Amino acid sequence: MQLHVESLRGWVSPTNAFIALFSEAKNSFWLDREFSESNRFSVIGTGEEIAFSDFESLRNNLATLDDFDLPFSFRPGLVGWLDFELAGPRFMRVESAMVFDHENRHLYLIARSENEIRFRHWLDAALLRIGLIGGESLKYLHQTKKASITSVTPRHNDEAYLTLIEKAQDHIAAGDVYQLCLTNQYRIEGEADPLSTFIELRENNPAPYAGFFKFGETVLVSSSPEQFIAVSQTGEVSSKPIKGTRPRGADAETDLLIIEELRNNVKERAENLMIVDLMRNDLAKVCEPDSVSVPKLFDVESYATVHQLVSTVTGTLTQGNDAISALSAAFPGGSMTGAPKLRAIEIIGELEAGQRGVYSGVVGYLSDNGSADFGMVIRSLVFEGGQITLGVGGGITIDSEPVAELAETKLKALALLKALKASHLLA
Repeated sequence: MQLHVESLRGWVSPTNAFIALFSEAKNSFWLDREFSESNRFSVIGTGEEIAFSDFESLRNNLATLDDFDLPFSFRPGLVGWLDFELAGPRFMRVESAMVFDHENRHLYLIARSENEIRFRHWLDAALLRIGLIGGESLKYLHQTKKASITSVTPRHNDEAYLTLIEKAQDHIAAGDVYQLCLTNQYRIEGEADPLSTFIELRENNPAPYAGFFKFGETVLVSSSPEQFIAVSQTGEVSSKPIKGTRPRGADAETDLLIIEELRNNVKERAENLMIVDLMRNDLAKVCEPDSVSVPKLFDVESYATVHQLVSTVTGTLTQGNDAISALSAAFPGGSMTGAPKLRAIEIIGELEAGQRGVYSGVVGYLSDNGSADFGMVIRSLVFEGGQITLGVGGGITIDSEPVAELAETKLKALALLKALKASHLLA
């Protein structure tokens, strides 16, 4: 198999291209980075689902191939997610994809193929479909189906969730953990089209790790702001854990006050630092000892509806370790467990009345060239079995105010419910 790449000056929007090429595919993905400051490349494609048994099975489904010097890290490989409990990971093997350079408005068509002729057949078919050859560029219209949601029901009602927060604080007071990420899940009944929902969500709540991932009848729609882990082809690793959330202000002046309060809030800084230390420890298992560092601590990033307190942890993989080594060493993400991680996971299992599933897991890609990029599955909707689920949560410390923590979970749910035209059903 050889790697083939075609660079084009023509442009079509990722939305139109995805609708034209992949909206009817059994399996498809859209790594949406149009609104990312650190990554200007979105990727769309399709693939055949593989069987997952363990992390080694991922490694066995990656290939070695001659590479090109390209401005983006994505290559043919694996795209998919790891659910929080590792009860049902889903990955597809991707042999061809379309990459969008949002800054320069270039398109790249990339594929692993047996020969040039097969690549050219696929290339011509794709370009004809999106209208870049054989006629003027076309605008494909997705038949938007208006969402009709009848109910939004929490796994834990307000009273029960407040009780869970108090129990979490009892564990913290007893010295079992320092911090615990407690979550809730909403069961959403009604009718909604996943792709229409994602298009609505990305327009009104853009996020750097947004994405659409379809495996048959199961679809993940994500508006995640959080990077779990990224690995370059040369073994450089980065992670950007988030802890600390505030709603956007009504005007610029109020926004600045909120940002300063968040940046200097003692409780939020302490919580963020705990997760940073946890990630440093996870990366130290697979990175050069002196390479793990924190180039950014307590940075505030702003999104359409919220401000977030974000830190950055980096490292360099030791010889013999790869992106899958880093993924397995750091999973599940400490920002969604608490610290210490293993005890936090045990307590989560005792307190939360059900599995988290895809929520709190990670989603992204592993490329044949050794690179990888995964985001946390937060601010996301899962469509499966005629039902929609929405996970929300927050970090609990000894200083947490239960009512404020409950309110934060509802704030996080709001943008997603607005995309479903169901925010009025949030009690």
